[in-house]
Amino acid sequence: MDPAPPVPSPHPDGPLAGYRVLDFADEKGQFCARFLAELGADVIKVEPREGDPTRRNGPFFRGEEGPETSLYWWAMNAGKRSVTCELRLEPGRALAARLAENADIVIETNVPGQAAKYGLDYDTLSARNPALIVVSITNFGQTGPYRHLLATDIVGSAMGGQMHLNGDDERGPLRTTAPQAYAQANVQAAVGATVALYARGVNGGIGQHVDVSMQEAMANAMDNAQQTWDLRHVNVRGPGMRRMIAGDPGPQYLFEARDGWITALQAGGLFGPNAGPIIDWLSEAGEARGLDSPEWREKLTAMSVAATGDLDYVEETMALFCKSRMKEELVAEAQRRGAGWAPVFSPREIVESKHLADRDFWVRVHHEDIGESFIYPGPPFRSNATPWKQRGRAPRVGEHNEQVYGELLGIDSAELRRLRTRMVI
Repeated sequence: MDPAPPVPSPHPDGPLAGYRVLDFADEKGQFCARFLAELGADVIKVEPREGDPTRRNGPFFRGEEGPETSLYWWAMNAGKRSVTCELRLEPGRALAARLAENADIVIETNVPGQAAKYGLDYDTLSARNPALIVVSITNFGQTGPYRHLLATDIVGSAMGGQMHLNGDDERGPLRTTAPQAYAQANVQAAVGATVALYARGVNGGIGQHVDVSMQEAMANAMDNAQQTWDLRHVNVRGPGMRRMIAGDPGPQYLFEARDGWITALQAGGLFGPNAGPIIDWLSEAGEARGLDSPEWREKLTAMSVAATGDLDYVEETMALFCKSRMKEELVAEAQRRGAGWAPVFSPREIVESKHLADRDFWVRVHHEDIGESFIYPGPPFRSNATPWKQRGRAPRVGEHNEQVYGELLGIDSAELRRLRTRMVI
């Protein structure tokens, strides 16, 4: 039988190959660290002896709750190494400090002021390793009156403004199901880390402290919502099935098909100077309900359907047309006619997408420890000279203790046994 491949798998061609990252993060920073690993960095996840708390985040493989079966853990920590280290104990903090002396980037998510208790604050770490980059990801940043407030993704979404852009007047604001505030903080932290790494190369090899606020990361993902208030004093809000245009609700853009939903701006393309092909389509199908008359064509192409009754009639016509057809059929014909329609995909449909399959987007990852293979998302971008690479499954608790502490710090097996006996690792 062939030996199991190493975890993580090597990636010498990655743009960050040769750099080392220490991951002390919670949900706000684990994807950031995973992304750096996929770019070639050696990422070491440092966790308590019983495992990182996010190992208890569900759902779980086969419904069997345990530190090695969390699907969240698998997704956020694939391609990393894992060591255990009790930062509550002084010998554990000493071990972490030695690891940091051999690292390029440290990612931590402690409440401002608490990192110093574990020796993970920038001043302490940079005194021993001036080249080190410390990325601190917090709810509201290192300064300001909110810096100590507790928060989860739902708080970040609310106070970052994104929640106000979802939902509708009947239901109020809504949180996006996937944790977008955590995602934004992670992505911006990865950008900050790589920019600081570049800056170190042109700054005499000196590192720096990168302060990432989940609220600010979310506020940066608001498109022009803030400017709409600043210029027009209009609060962009959740439009439901409609589109918000310059702060005002526009025509319906989501329509139900026979097998799901499609998105089609401006009432399916019936508004505006390019409405002709869509009007013709409804007319050819015998379902225009009079919208193909010269009077309606003039109003639709001039976007002068101002009366509520007119708008309701146009949207009702499009809704009836879509409801009797399959969404892929609708989208294919609309695209052929030059209209930017698209299907609304469920997670299952994304995984089964023929387009993503053709681009080899999905990556099959073997978990040799349980004898199963699973589909993982592929590269967020593609570069031919310094490629992204999925580097295998997430590590088991402390899987790389001997490897990291032995090879990196020169700790022999006898000392490792003493550290285990003293419950340090």
